[in-house]
Amino acid sequence: MELQELFERLAILCISIFTLYYFSNRNRNIRLHPLLGLISVCTFFMCLVFTKAEYSLGVGFGLFAIFSILRFRTETFTIQTIVFLFVSITLSLLDGLLPIKNLEILLGINISIVVIYLILNYFEKKSPIVSEKNYIEVISSLDFLQLEEAERKRVLTEKTKLKNFSYNIKSINLNDNIVILKVSH
Repeated sequence: MELQELFERLAILCISIFTLYYFSNRNRNIRLHPLLGLISVCTFFMCLVFTKAEYSLGVGFGLFAIFSILRFRTETFTIQTIVFLFVSITLSLLDGLLPIKNLEILLGINISIVVIYLILNYFEKKSPIVSEKNYIEVISSLDFLQLEEAERKRVLTEKTKLKNFSYNIKSINLNDNIVILKVSH
């Protein structure tokens, strides 16, 4: 692969990933971290190295194991984050490994994936079932835990001004004497 083709493929990848990142973070409570885009760039360069050097299949399994361990050692990801990671890694694999001499085909594949992602992302934001914005966190004193269920509902109705809701206890901090509640509406 010539240097010009390498830069063209990298540019296609970066434009695709930045577009996905920009439209994924618009109008959301939970935002994707900017460094997630770096995963696709790293995967792109790893694919280039693996195509140029003789590595065994064990190296690929080793990398997979590292990513698996990281997955279980970090906080849980939202569906939005997992889909973004999968799409960005897929794009980087395509851009790095697809043996196409005509880069217009590669650009068309990238545009197709990005457009489908954006359309589905738009529908996801409009769907009340999948919306991530239907809860709030309420901080209360530990006395809240000693109340009867009807009294708890009354207190939460006063604090949130919501009529129909459910709640669960997110965390209890004995040092600060507070309870953090997740109220879904």
